[in-house]
Amino acid sequence: MTNNTILLTIRTNIENASKAEKTLGEYILKNAQQVPNFSVADLSKKSGVSQATIVRFSKNLGLDGFKGLKVELARSSNDVDTGLYDEISPDDGVNELKDKLVLRIQHTLDTTSRGLDSKYLNQTVDSFEKANVILIYGLGASHLVAEDFTQKFSRIGKNVINTEDTHLLVSNLLTQQNKQVLFLISDSGETQETVTIAKLAKKNNVKVIGLTSNSHSHLAKISDISTLTSNTVPRDQVRSAATTSLISQLYAVDLIYYLYLQRNYQSNVEKLKESHLLVEKYFSPKK
Repeated sequence: MTNNTILLTIRTNIENASKAEKTLGEYILKNAQQVPNFSVADLSKKSGVSQATIVRFSKNLGLDGFKGLKVELARSSNDVDTGLYDEISPDDGVNELKDKLVLRIQHTLDTTSRGLDSKYLNQTVDSFEKANVILIYGLGASHLVAEDFTQKFSRIGKNVINTEDTHLLVSNLLTQQNKQVLFLISDSGETQETVTIAKLAKKNNVKVIGLTSNSHSHLAKISDISTLTSNTVPRDQVRSAATTSLISQLYAVDLIYYLYLQRNYQSNVEKLKESHLLVEKYFSPKK
């Protein structure tokens, strides 16, 4: 875990934590500078939770125990103004906004990178390699990520069908030839349209790959392969959450793309060059 990120990680984790862990997390956030000086018994008494809860909470953050948590909190308190962990405020100046966004983006990339499982990334690339058609769907901000995916993979010769029209997508899903795969993008993994499309695909024996930050979501459970990103800002902090989820998804798509590119590197590079030359020939301004 990089410095300056532990408080953001705690904020995110307590969103879906047990009642006791949520109580503990909220206490730590309010007393981040004092907690490094506590023993586990001190923190247990002051927060009102058991010592076992404290140890479990620390390990759920990816640390080796309460000692590791104290080290991270001490670093965080020494290195940065804890106000930067707060949600964006109408009173923030330009420099404070810049610092808050940089902190969140750095934390998002770090957490997403550590959380993306090589096994599932490679399985995703395997599926895209074998597919004649990749159907992709994302709603709202996730559609921007779907557009980015479409642009990247189309330039190296993959047949990608991308539309926000759910009726058209379902028609393609039911009428396309074999060897198709469905790639669904949803930060929450609970978007009604996305979950419905995933269920229809499964009924028709189409492989489903999900990209979501919620491992407990319907999309994650339905998907044959679930690639997990990390939204490091609680969803009730909508202004920051929209930015970090988009950054996380774009990073994951880039990683999948480069893994795919490596598989047949020379051939794919030639396709990229051909695509670039065609655009230059027909659409660049004449000198």
